[in-house]
Order: sequence, then C-alpha cells, then structure tokens
Amino acid sequence: MIFNRRLPSWIRAAYYYDSIGGFLYGIFYGSSIAFFPIIARKIGATSHEMALLSTLPFIGALFTFWWAHLSTGKKKMPFLVKSKVIARTTLLLMVFAFRPWVFLLILSIYWFLEFAAGPAYVGIIKDIYPERERGKATGYVRVELALAAILATYLGGILLDRISYRFVFPIGAFMGIIAISFFRRIRVESDKSIESLKERFSLLSIIDTWRKDKIFFHYSLILFLYGFGFMIALPIYPMFLVDSLHISNTDAGRIASVFSIFWLISYLFWGEYIDKRSPLKALCPIIAIASAVPFLYSLADNLWMVALATAFSGMASGGGELARIGYITRLANETNIQRYCGIDYSLMGIRGITAPFIGIGLMKLVGMSGVFMISSSLVFLAFLLMTIFRNKLER
Repeated sequence: MIFNRRLPSWIRAAYYYDSIGGFLYGIFYGSSIAFFPIIARKIGATSHEMALLSTLPFIGALFTFWWAHLSTGKKKMPFLVKSKVIARTTLLLMVFAFRPWVFLLILSIYWFLEFAAGPAYVGIIKDIYPERERGKATGYVRVELALAAILATYLGGILLDRISYRFVFPIGAFMGIIAISFFRRIRVESDKSIESLKERFSLLSIIDTWRKDKIFFHYSLILFLYGFGFMIALPIYPMFLVDSLHISNTDAGRIASVFSIFWLISYLFWGEYIDKRSPLKALCPIIAIASAVPFLYSLADNLWMVALATAFSGMASGGGELARIGYITRLANETNIQRYCGIDYSLMGIRGITAPFIGIGLMKLVGMSGVFMISSSLVFLAFLLMTIFRNKLER
C-alpha cells in the first residue's frame, strides 16, 4: 500500500495484496497474540504452564518438515489458505477458555495448524519477489504490519482492561481470517506447473540435505545455538513482568507498542540492508543486538529498562526474520525451497520445545537474573561463530 512507488511495477500487484494482508495480520497480532502470555499468567497459569505456552509455537514448528513434504508437489497458495483459515478459526473458541488448560489447548491447535503454511509461504515469497527486491519488498510489508500492530497492541491493552479476553481474542482472529482473504489474491506463477511428489516422507532426508550442502549445515548449527540461547529466557520475561514488576494490561500494551515501533524501524532498515549487502552480513549484527535483550532484563528494576530491552528485541526480531527468509531463498532453488524451509522451522521447533523448560529449571537454580545472563552469553557466542562463518565464506 504505502510503498508501491518504491518497487518495480511488475511486482506491485503482489505487493499490494501482500501488504493489505500484512496490515490486517498486524491487527490480529496486536489484539491477540501479543497478549497470550500476559493473559495466561493472569488467569492462573503455573510456571510450567507458562513454559508450555512458550513452547506451543515451536511444537507447531517441529512438524514443519512434514508439512513441507505434504505441500511440495501441491499448489502452494491453496495449501496456505486452508491451513491458516482453519488455524485462526480455532481461536474463536476462546469464548470458552475459562481455565488455563482450555486456553493452552486452543493455542496448541492454533499453532500446530498456523505453522503448516510456513514452507508454502516461503515458496510463494521466492516466486513473487525477485532476489534483488525481496528483502525490501518483504520489509515494506512488515512495516505496514508493524504499524497496525502498534495501534492494535496499544488499544488492545486498554480494551483488555475493560472487556474479557474471551471476546477480544476472537475479534482479533476474525481480522486474521480476513487478512488471508486478501493474501490469497496474489498470483503464484509456479502453481501453474506443479509436478506431484513421488518421494516418501523420511527424516533421514534432512541428513542427506545437510550432507549435500555443508554451508546450510553449518548455518543451521549456529542459528540453532542463537535460537536456543534466546529461548531459554522466553518464559521468564512475562513471569518477571507480572511477578516482579506487577505490570498492568495497559502497561503491557505500551511495552508491546514499543516492540512494534522498533519492529517497524527494523524492517525498514534491514530490508534494504539485506538487498544491498546480503542476508548473512545482516545476521551478525542482528544476533549481537539480540544478545543485549536478556542482559538488559538482568539489570531491570523498572519498566524503562524493560522498554529499552524491548526496543532491542524489536530491532533484532524484524531483521532476523527477513535475513532468515532471505538467506534460505537464496541458498535453495525452486525444487528444494520448501524442504530447506521445513528443516529450518523444524530445528526452531526442537529448540523451542526444549529451551523454555531448561530455562524454567535454571531459574530454580540461579534465579531469573541468572537465566538472563546465561541467555545473553549463549547468544553472544552465536554472534562470534556467525561472524567467523561469514568471514570464511567471504574468503
């Protein structure tokens, strides 16, 4: 919408529908997903249930390699539309989520189905945007998404202080369904010449892919360390905000808006940076910025320090997403793009279902601040390894 004239004419139609869908998704995100952890804690979720909540998206991601197998050889857009519409429809059941276990059950179904479309989505992005414009185009879409999320999170926090989440979350889900109705209008040329997949599903093909592509193997290991280090602190953040700082829903909305503002700036900056340089060159400073987030939480005794950490998180989050998509779409070709994406997301699932529980266990040994310091150290180590990896490739 906003950045039409900054893109070549032949990709503007795809960008138009992608950006409207992104804007509506931002409303969906800001009025529901952004508040899932805070609301879960407020309705009585235990520390272990909070850890489970943190892992749910990653349990969904764990099955992405299987979803990649299912979606390969099929039209990508119809596959994406069906899975995402069904996923978001499940959130309408939030009207019945009186207890934490019902809340978690609904979210487990949602995240399982939402991630099903991941490989198909990356395949679509590779198809509709040329490599030299891909980072910029996807960055612009996410800027508009972030604009919507800024408004939605701020208003969502105020709304949740006045109306039950059991009604606010279904309204947000409805906006997410409308978002898909716009995205589905994008023309995907590769869907016109689909060959059915004859290979059987096998997890051993992951090893075979790494054996054939050592660069992807080493990249995957370093990114795994980065994600694992960051995620051990993930369930601790909302617990720290609620238990230590006694944050209100309105303040939570403001903090989420800070994230969205820097998320927006991140997409604008990193999108063009990636196109001018490379996704891998972007990942190194992004990981360094991410290492500051848990470090700042370890020092926080007020919301101002949390806001600063949230700003760093926003800058790293947007850029990290663009760089990951950008690197995989450059590394893979049309025939194996969904497999590469499936491996990437499945590894995210593995670290996501282990790291938060390890973080909870460490909290009992070293406290919240100790977990934040361990998290920061692991992420910084990943930054050093990614820098060495990048330098070796450049040589």
